[in-house]
Amino acid sequence: MNYMNLAEAKDKLSQLIKDSAETTEPVTITVHGRKEAVLISLTEYESLLETIQILKNQKLVKKIAGALNEVKQGRVVSFKVIKKDA
Repeated sequence: MNYMNLAEAKDKLSQLIKDSAETTEPVTITVHGRKEAVLISLTEYESLLETIQILKNQKLVKKIAGALNEVKQGRVVSFKVIKKDA
């Protein structure tokens, strides 16, 4: 994670915003040496919100866990088979 003090972040805000759109790396902004804020891209922010929504839905979490367990056990169907049946 990149760290930057508030004064530097103010000076470089335009570039930080452009850079955030091109990377998933967050920038932690410090004030008097303390971590106070994080700058992330809109895409990363929306992804975090979506993850939070998924994790709030216990039924969905159980379905995902069950599906992952099936994959681990090898109970999968190849894409070729699915495509062939379509």
